[in-house]
Amino acid sequence: MKSSLVPGLTAQVSVTVDDSLTVPAVSDAYPGFADMPRVFATGYMVAFAECAAMAVIAEHLDEGESSVGIDVNISHTAATAVGMTVTAHAELLEVDGKVLSFRVSLEDEAGPIGQGSHKRAVILRDRFDAGVAKRRDSAR
Repeated sequence: MKSSLVPGLTAQVSVTVDDSLTVPAVSDAYPGFADMPRVFATGYMVAFAECAAMAVIAEHLDEGESSVGIDVNISHTAATAVGMTVTAHAELLEVDGKVLSFRVSLEDEAGPIGQGSHKRAVILRDRFDAGVAKRRDSAR
């Protein structure tokens, strides 16, 4: 991590909700989702909040570094219809070794839709991938 990765950094990202981001589109592997309302899915909202946090740190990571989400506590307080634009905001609150803590909030044109906290861990991608492979192989 670069020394420029300090609390107070912010980023925001926006996306227009289309059918691929709705609850029925989550996955055929998860029973029950197909009959749910055609609104922005909570799972995609959480992933989008993570995207905003990743945008905060992107230019502050060294070669070979990446990050993974390790904690999410986000409320989803309002439904967003297809065609509306969602904006996610993230602010880096704390750098504790390799663990980064964020405040996140999301809104659409009608107002707030969610907020909470998120933590990411900075990883060395090659080492992380090797650990995942070892875990997979040990389960066989």
